[in-house]
Amino acid sequence: MNYRISLVLSAILLSISALPLSAQDNYEEALMKQFHMISSAEAYEWVAELASPKYNGRLSGSPGYIAAAEWVAGNLRKWGIKPGGDNGDYFQWFDKGYNEIHELGSLCLHIPVKDGKVIKKYYPFPDQFFPGMTSASGELTAEVVYIGYGVTAPEHNYDDYNGIDVKGKIVLMNRDVPFKNSRDPEYTKWVKYCYHQYKLENAVKHGAAGMLYIGGNHANPNISYDPNFIWCGIGPEPLKDIFAGLKTINKDVLKKIDGSMKPHSFNTGTRVSISANTTWHPEGRVCNVIGIIEGSDPVLKNEVIIIGGHLDAVGNCGVLLPGALDNASGAVDIMGTAKAMGLSGISLKRSVMFLFIGGEEVGLLGSKHYVENPKFAKEKTICYINLDMVGNGTGFYIGAGKSYPGIYKYLEEANQEFLHRSMRSSEARDNYGRPRTDGAIFSRAGIPTLGIGITGSLKPVHYHRPGDTAEMVTPEVMEDVSKLLYIALTRMAREGKIR
Repeated sequence: MNYRISLVLSAILLSISALPLSAQDNYEEALMKQFHMISSAEAYEWVAELASPKYNGRLSGSPGYIAAAEWVAGNLRKWGIKPGGDNGDYFQWFDKGYNEIHELGSLCLHIPVKDGKVIKKYYPFPDQFFPGMTSASGELTAEVVYIGYGVTAPEHNYDDYNGIDVKGKIVLMNRDVPFKNSRDPEYTKWVKYCYHQYKLENAVKHGAAGMLYIGGNHANPNISYDPNFIWCGIGPEPLKDIFAGLKTINKDVLKKIDGSMKPHSFNTGTRVSISANTTWHPEGRVCNVIGIIEGSDPVLKNEVIIIGGHLDAVGNCGVLLPGALDNASGAVDIMGTAKAMGLSGISLKRSVMFLFIGGEEVGLLGSKHYVENPKFAKEKTICYINLDMVGNGTGFYIGAGKSYPGIYKYLEEANQEFLHRSMRSSEARDNYGRPRTDGAIFSRAGIPTLGIGITGSLKPVHYHRPGDTAEMVTPEVMEDVSKLLYIALTRMAREGKIR
């Protein structure tokens, strides 16, 4: 009798102990199945898709961007990722006009010679001339006036326009402000003057008809549109030519301005012509694309882990600007993670959001719109992980990982166990300057924010230029970014308490 009871008890104990082991085996099997389905070939295929002419550079507000957003949403639907946007779909909409550029346009310098004749020197695209992405249409010929930083700051007793007439002329202007230390809290008093939008609007306010933006030999749609203002970006050659005969150079003038905190504007005596062929579309609309895997725990499902990156790029300047590394790469890394998590069948306790952000290149508008209209309470947002230009190199860089060691640990362990790439991290640092990434918007909203980056670039980076094609990404590292996030986020979402 005792022997039989002993056998029965042993069988019961064995069956009970086997249950969690079997469940664990099924979890590991499901985890590894989708882990190995993440592929560099698919990552490259998706980057090539987003960078293709059919989306015309994915400029926010344009039909090309909306088509790209619909393509991403269609994939989320196929993978069983639920819509998290407005009105039960994947899209969170907001308004933003956009500029359509029909041809490259031109920039030429007028060089006076004998007998009143003029030689016109045209500058090549893209190294020395880049069309103004929000320029009005038309042709403008006028004298160039050097205007320093283009800032009017009465509270600082500083005005680049003081005592100089720019009406009907073309202002030659630098980026930034004379106060340089963005780590200094005092910088906050200057930061509003750093914005490209402010600089153009201030030039219009003072009567200028056009602008040459120094160092702007790449696309910049993050600037205001005025129907009567024509502008372009310039490289070093036209800048040198404009300063020829002035017995100084731009670099030396800026040193004088920065050192004295006093303007030094002047007429250059040089004339240039800028031409542009554009159409402004005030009716433009943009959207964030939001997909969600809901948690199964009745309490923890109200918490969310967000991974996001901007889906938009800088459009078409008369030549396609594909936006492969910036930021089809980040969007595709998120897609790889979403597909694996969506198809794994693994039950999560807390929710995970895949956020494809619109309007980043035109002023971080999509991230601002989301934090003002969040789908989960901010206090229930475990973290936001930002991906921007995450597709060229050999190693991982986790921005602000040291400031959030509990979250960083999941990424670190996933890399150590499965990927074995170099990984380094940093602490979150105060920066009082103009926010440059979507991550900065989430961080300033009080949400723990990390950034995924890549170290050891293997290919040239063609920032906001035609060369940013699919061939410029490293698909193998993109595969591993998705694998890193897939393992780390699945584990984070399954645990009762984040470490």
